Amino acid sequence: MPAPTQHRVVVIGAGYAGILAANRVCASLKKSEAGRVSVVMVNPTGDFVDRVRLHEVAAGVRATAAIPLGDMLHDRIEVVVGSVLEIDAAHRSISVAADDGVRVEPYDTLVYAVGSMAALGVPGAAQFAHPLGNADGATSARRAAATGEAGQRIVVVGGGATGVEAAAEFAEQYPSATVTLVSRGAVLGHLPAASRRSVARSLRKLGVEILEWSGVDRVHADAVELSDGTLVASDVTVWTASFAVPDLASRSGLEVDAIGRLLVDEQLRAVGHPEIFGAGDAVRPPASVAAHLRMGCAIAMPLGAHAADNILAVLRGRRLKRLDVGFGAQCISIGRKEGLIQLLTKADKPRALRITGRPGAVVKELVCSVLATGSPRRERSLPGSLLLPSGPRRMPVGSRG
Repeated sequence: MPAPTQHRVVVIGAGYAGILAANRVCASLKKSEAGRVSVVMVNPTGDFVDRVRLHEVAAGVRATAAIPLGDMLHDRIEVVVGSVLEIDAAHRSISVAADDGVRVEPYDTLVYAVGSMAALGVPGAAQFAHPLGNADGATSARRAAATGEAGQRIVVVGGGATGVEAAAEFAEQYPSATVTLVSRGAVLGHLPAASRRSVARSLRKLGVEILEWSGVDRVHADAVELSDGTLVASDVTVWTASFAVPDLASRSGLEVDAIGRLLVDEQLRAVGHPEIFGAGDAVRPPASVAAHLRMGCAIAMPLGAHAADNILAVLRGRRLKRLDVGFGAQCISIGRKEGLIQLLTKADKPRALRITGRPGAVVKELVCSVLATGSPRRERSLPGSLLLPSGPRRMPVGSRG
């Protein structure tokens, strides 16, 4: 009697979404299934990067945010270290540039979880700024600040959560430095005025100068140039302003949106290719289920979990489920001693409740260690352990494009 055909699940990207998806699929397999299903992880390095910790790396609070994949993945998952050059959807294979040359990896089911990176579109940013969207940028920022002279000028560009966290960490770790946070709009403009005021007070207490409504048009070796021509002196420029996604999907001929995110349906299957599932920052589900969603690990992980559940449904001949995920809170650290926990509706609208100060810092640390880092790893032995709020009953009109 011929051996059963093996189903090969290949996951591209060992970020929050990819790790969780790979672990949940592998750990969920029954004994009767494990022999005919294999899971392969493809990633440019042998590490998982805990991106919620990169601002700590940049400021010198911790040496690295990298965790060996062996410590994160189920022991039955095969790891291929290399960069994916192309997805050949017609032949269900990917080409991977590894140390031993270019190799072809076939798949029956593919998980596209390539994540996001810093968008350095402003002139001079790629040359003179340190992007916090990747481990290399955080490491170079740490080295630059650590070798700077007393009184050095550190400019953090970007008024979102990462910019706030980075500015606070630098100010706390380098009290003699001049730290400036530059934001094109209001700092944390999506939050209620009371929460923004609380954060601003905490930043100013640390000595951070805040420049709101000040877009950066160019980065120089020793300054950032604002839209009105003003030069803000800078010895170390840290970039947190915007994010982009890899162009792997678009150059592989898959359908993408205007910024290159893989278009997927309500079940997270790529448009025109139901054998490809997408998860994380680099995919865009339809507005019917995802108009309220934004980039970040808080959504990357449930997307990875949902992709895994639907892959298991395919393997077992069951009906796939539409995406249903919402928010609960946004967590922001302000140095090591303070934080902000902003409670949110499922549709990502701020509630009146928030936790600030030292209690906020404690909750943020728990979220980082238990949820962001712990959940993908925990799925190795407890598949289905990640439980997050369902989405709003009536999806918001429009899209978070």
